Amino acid sequence: MSIDEEDELAQLRRRAYSPSADIASDPDALRRLMELEARATPTGPTPERAPAAPEEHLAPTEDEIPDAIPERPRFTLPRLRRSTVIMLGAAALVVATLATLLVVVQRVQTDPLQAGATQIARLAPDPVFEVPSSLTMGITGNVTAFEEFEGFRVISQPSYYDAEGAARCMTVWQPELLDTAGGGGFSYDGEFFMSTCGAGSFPANMTMLLREATPERAQTDFPAGTALQFVYDATNNEIVVFRG
Repeated sequence: MSIDEEDELAQLRRRAYSPSADIASDPDALRRLMELEARATPTGPTPERAPAAPEEHLAPTEDEIPDAIPERPRFTLPRLRRSTVIMLGAAALVVATLATLLVVVQRVQTDPLQAGATQIARLAPDPVFEVPSSLTMGITGNVTAFEEFEGFRVISQPSYYDAEGAARCMTVWQPELLDTAGGGGFSYDGEFFMSTCGAGSFPANMTMLLREATPERAQTDFPAGTALQFVYDATNNEIVVFRG
């Protein structure tokens, strides 16, 4: 190994084993460290066989048989230092974490305008829930109800104004505050009974602020001042709930 390579190995070892080690984030430097570590591994000379004491009528050894097939040389890979193996594992963990974060971020960012908001739930379709007929008057099929969340229910339905069904609508309410006993109509004793539709690439969404006197807040475990947003995720057919 040349002097330059010895200096490079020393520098890489400092990056790998010092308190301020940073080589785990540099795959190229890590591979170079492994290469130089392998070349720096000492290999001692093969001990020569001591001459045997002369004896009469000794049987010929395998080395003295002229037709014997020479034994194939054995090559042993240099053993990696334990610290190098640890650094390799750390680098693999960093790569796996970054890949996982990319997948999670892509799934969380349903709406590009969720600045400062936190995703707290994803509501899947609930085929068991029976949607009140008074909420779907004039709609012919293709209505999806979603799982209950803090007393809220959400349905998505086709838009009245989009015959092709490209932009779906959604309705958010609390069944506890809905009264459908008056024939074909209904009454609602809360503040937030809303239907909203998507437009183009913008998904249907609804935002609310649960104040101290908000009737809907009494059905939840949220404190006064909690802001919620319900967003329809058409790609996964889910309702995403954000808390701001």
